[in-house]
Amino acid sequence: MRLFYLLVVGLLSVVLAAIAVFGEGILRTHGADVLVVIWLYLLLRMITMFPRGLVLVATLTIALFVEVGQMFDVAGQLGLAEGRGARLAFGTTFDPLDFIAYALGGAVAYFADGPFSKETS
Repeated sequence: MRLFYLLVVGLLSVVLAAIAVFGEGILRTHGADVLVVIWLYLLLRMITMFPRGLVLVATLTIALFVEVGQMFDVAGQLGLAEGRGARLAFGTTFDPLDFIAYALGGAVAYFADGPFSKETS
């Protein structure tokens, strides 16, 4: 089962990298936000034994903190905004529509994971 998560996380990593390099418009802005939440959810499922519901809450909490960090320019205040890696990881622009993208990504990840999960939560 963990191998499945590893394969999907690896595939999504490649897709996200391609979007970061070549993506434009809504694909880069909100599409990547949906995918990164799915990626993070699956990564957490791969490395932990926590129930799906707890992993979903953790994933959305992390996404929320990143977006709020963008609103307050935490990366810039910490001197991380100049690095390309930090810009990719933390983002640079607050957009309230990202919360919808995060919710959509969380819902897709949670419900798509259901048939593959051995638990009922």
